[in-house]
Amino acid sequence: MVRFFLRFALLAAVAATTGCHAPKAEAPVFIPKPRVEWGHITSRPIGAVRNEYRVLAPAPTQGMFPANLGVTRVSLEAGEDDGAATGPRLYADPRNEFLQWNSALDDQMAVSEVFPIAQRDLGGGEADPAQILAAFRALHARLALLYAVNEVSETQTEMFGALFDTRTSEPVAAIQAEAVSLPPPTEEEDAKPDLWETDSRALVRARFAKLVHRCVHELIRNDQPAVIETPTGWTPAGPVRPVEWPPRKFRTTP
Repeated sequence: MVRFFLRFALLAAVAATTGCHAPKAEAPVFIPKPRVEWGHITSRPIGAVRNEYRVLAPAPTQGMFPANLGVTRVSLEAGEDDGAATGPRLYADPRNEFLQWNSALDDQMAVSEVFPIAQRDLGGGEADPAQILAAFRALHARLALLYAVNEVSETQTEMFGALFDTRTSEPVAAIQAEAVSLPPPTEEEDAKPDLWETDSRALVRARFAKLVHRCVHELIRNDQPAVIETPTGWTPAGPVRPVEWPPRKFRTTP
């Protein structure tokens, strides 16, 4: 009996020091996703671009607008075994992209239509810039926006991309934006923070869309009208028959 009480007292003491309290919930650890680089967007070297857009076309374009604009997002996924990044893929569900980019450019009358594509639109091809631009070209998009999103840290996000002329497959502009999440409200503040106004992922998306809008507007403003050549022999050298005046149907008999 004495041994029983001793064992009971020992177990109670151990429980009091180690096992009585539930373990505290640990904050989730930030695991960065594979980082998309400029090389996944274009093979052309892009210099330092930060929170700005840069027009890359050597001269003002001619006859580019009005134009359809194709948009897609390039991303990388971590492998299941070793966590290494797999090949680039396009955004799985482009429905939000359609709404966002049509809203962002709805006041640019020279942009006829904005539409996205997903991985299935590549016809089984790889998500490399040449294949993506070929798909947009087949869908009659004169301009294409290829962009990516990188979560740098828990509080910092960047977006970058390039506008392409699909006829030449050359980038005409490069855009980059980054944002940092705003600090959470203090205990004295009762209102919960609006993530659309505080989270870096929402802030950088709005900033990137504004830069794209300004860039497209500048391209439209500098675009020269296309030169339309009249085919030879299309315009008659003279009237097919002598002009009668007044015309017969209006001629009155004396």
